[in-house]
Amino acid sequence: MLLTRISAHATARHLDTRAPAQLAAALAELGRSERIPDAIGHAFTHPAWRYRLAYRATSVILECATAYRHHAASGTVDLEPLIRASGLACDDIHRAHWMRGTIPFDRRHRVRAVRAHARRVVNRMQWAETSLDSDPPANLPAYAGRWLTIADRYMECRIGALLDDVEWSVPRRT
Repeated sequence: MLLTRISAHATARHLDTRAPAQLAAALAELGRSERIPDAIGHAFTHPAWRYRLAYRATSVILECATAYRHHAASGTVDLEPLIRASGLACDDIHRAHWMRGTIPFDRRHRVRAVRAHARRVVNRMQWAETSLDSDPPANLPAYAGRWLTIADRYMECRIGALLDDVEWSVPRRT
């Protein structure tokens, strides 16, 4: 319990209190008119280490807005900060099954299914990253929307259904 409190306080120190407003402004800049889900707002008002994937997904969305703004101003885009932030968030997707703490230890078949789904989600996001090179202004809003969906579903404890366009896997029992 003490470790959780220390981790939550460390997370709270590193969070920007203006992050929800920055996220809303970034989504508006990308042309996404959807509002920030309440669950993501809860992550910023009640910081905890288990919400780290939501924070990382938010940082990816902010990097998407920065890249979009830079491309509109100069016609070029530097995707390196975006790729770096996306890599950290993808690492947290692989850890989602134990960071969120929603699967009991005696349910190994469910853990295997969630891990397989996480690998598919990461693969889909890496595939979407490659499309950013060809046409950044057209693909950055969709990429940011996928990260918003992942963060929202993670906050709703739907770690087995982070994206709609990724098939659910049924693990084989041995």
